[in-house]
Amino acid sequence: MNKCNVCQKPSNSQCARCHWVYYCSKECQKEDWKKHKKSCGNSPVVKTNETIDRTEVAMPNLPTDSSPSVNWDVPDFGREYAMKYPHEKKQIQLLESAKSSLKRHQMVENFIDSDFANKPDPGYLMKRWGELSRPLLNFLASPRQIGDIFTRKTKSSYVGDKGMGALSFSNTPKQGLVLDQGKVHVAVGFVDLDLLLRAKIVQTENSVKQPNKFIGYDGSVYAIAKTNVIKEMMMGKAPIRSIIEVWFSTTWTMETLKHFENAVKNVLKFGNAPNDSPPNPTKKELHPKVRSLISHWSESVKSPKSRQEAHRLWAKTFDSEDNVFCVVAARYILTGEFPLMDDQQPKNLIASITMFNCNNGISPHSTSEFMLEMLPMDSILPKYQREDTTFLNAIYNFLEESITEVCAWLSPPAGKSEKIEIYLHFQSVTNDNSTLLASIRQLDPWTMSWSNICDYFHAHDFHKLLRACSGNDTVHAMTSVNWITEVFGAHINEYDSRSRRETLIISQEMITKTGEFMDPSGYFRYTKVITHPYNLCNIGAAINVMDNWQGHFFRGQDLSIGEVSFVPYAQTYKTHTFLNISFTYNKGIKVKTALF
Repeated sequence: MNKCNVCQKPSNSQCARCHWVYYCSKECQKEDWKKHKKSCGNSPVVKTNETIDRTEVAMPNLPTDSSPSVNWDVPDFGREYAMKYPHEKKQIQLLESAKSSLKRHQMVENFIDSDFANKPDPGYLMKRWGELSRPLLNFLASPRQIGDIFTRKTKSSYVGDKGMGALSFSNTPKQGLVLDQGKVHVAVGFVDLDLLLRAKIVQTENSVKQPNKFIGYDGSVYAIAKTNVIKEMMMGKAPIRSIIEVWFSTTWTMETLKHFENAVKNVLKFGNAPNDSPPNPTKKELHPKVRSLISHWSESVKSPKSRQEAHRLWAKTFDSEDNVFCVVAARYILTGEFPLMDDQQPKNLIASITMFNCNNGISPHSTSEFMLEMLPMDSILPKYQREDTTFLNAIYNFLEESITEVCAWLSPPAGKSEKIEIYLHFQSVTNDNSTLLASIRQLDPWTMSWSNICDYFHAHDFHKLLRACSGNDTVHAMTSVNWITEVFGAHINEYDSRSRRETLIISQEMITKTGEFMDPSGYFRYTKVITHPYNLCNIGAAINVMDNWQGHFFRGQDLSIGEVSFVPYAQTYKTHTFLNISFTYNKGIKVKTALF
């Protein structure tokens, strides 16, 4: 056991800034600060991106000559949670760790003004650029300017796992789509049906009197299996709450299990899709791998896991960044329950079949994921007042209203024609799958959505793919998550230390203004935002180079660009530099007519 630098008592708590000296209490750390501050930060073991698992004493809020510390007033949410759930020791421990992480982030803010940030280690480079390749090191070692593009970026295949990938739900907020009545929308890499939660079906001069068709292709067996079951629950008029539980929750009620079982039986009646060739896009067909997983779920209904096991398996995947995320909606983040099940009898609750009972190596929720990341906060927050509606209830209301609308499109009242048909297929849309690309092109899709698949292609190869499956008037919509890993200057550390503070201030001002507009209800605060300072600074940095990346992405393409814009900042997202992109290869179309 190490000893306190002041009183020599045993201690395992280190200075959160340098991780070099030990203190037994905040009082001893404050007493030693005048002496220690001369060497703090000069220790050879300091790494701004290092993840520390040890218990740490937060640095006191003492200003330096160049960078005033900001007091975030971090609440003691661990103690508050313990008052209501005193027996949930693991969850309380995670919240205590979250508070420590938040304090640690507060201290990182001191490095914004320091040249120390110009000395990245391999861990930083890997996190910043997503690779440590020789081309990257050569790029960084060469003369560069802000906005220069790393053109030799390594691109991994988005279908490299042979269908075993399993996101429980989408992890990016989507654009709102305007679906012209009677037209075809093709969704590639859709994960779930979140695109339809804020979609509109409209009548225009281009409309035809027939149902819309939503045709989804995904390279994940799990995504196709789960979404087909959810769609069938919608068709069968299952309670909206049960649909929400199957879609989002770690824990289900016994009533939900019954509706899930009925939907599974109906899906297993679908026809057989070809094993090695494209399916019929407008038929209900199951690939053999998808049928295998749904059949396994059918058997698992007989012996579901417990609610306690669901909580344990959910929390098992937390990583260090989730500790900070806990402050947004602690009970959901810690248990994965949505809606919360505290009002239910324990004997009435089971673990999600889709999340915790899979076969053939498929492992949903194998890494931390939260439904909050995919929800369009700009559609949710303005509608409520914090004093009247809790945050989780506001989310539930949005889902209930949106899913009810989709159910009405799928199974309209008697005497009315269907507005939408949904067909979902296990297929990888790549340049190597020419037969599939030709079958999509024959659909003459009016709109196509691509999730963030553009991140897995070099720009030239991606445009080749889209042109091969586009109809005459197709409008494409997508979201880029990793574009910043291709542009020098998209991270605050790549700027002179003298300009970082100004960028932080500008970014904070932007967030404050956005928050006032998007969240008048007051669910979150938008001044002194509790997050890693890089998350704030990089918003301003990314704006500086967005046009450079856009020029690179569209270079040499003859097309009509609709919009390349940031997703509005929301504290429920882990990434704050998403780019929404829309365009068409038909220069005669105004892309804004397909999006809102």
